[in-house]
Amino acid sequence: MNLLIINDEVLTAETMKTEIEWNNYGIDEVYTAFDADQAKAVIGSKTIDIMLCDIEMPGDNGIELLRWVRNEKLPIECIFLTCHPKFSYAQEAITLNCQDYILIP
Repeated sequence: MNLLIINDEVLTAETMKTEIEWNNYGIDEVYTAFDADQAKAVIGSKTIDIMLCDIEMPGDNGIELLRWVRNEKLPIECIFLTCHPKFSYAQEAITLNCQDYILIP
């Protein structure tokens, strides 16, 4: 399986990519993107099975990115990892069949 980490905080994304032993979780390749446009480019060039996605980012947010994934009918699971507890975000994530919505402090 391949994972795409999408987070506009470059250090956070790169640290998650290198410091977590993803192969222990069945992940073969880990890619990073720092906004929705970069994520779409990676999705267009690589097979992605799981997105670990922030919500608030410059340009399109994570919810809009997931909406695009669903509209394209791509078989990608999404887990939101965010510090934004807005109920409307969680509600829309559920509507878009998000796998999980994890709040971080």
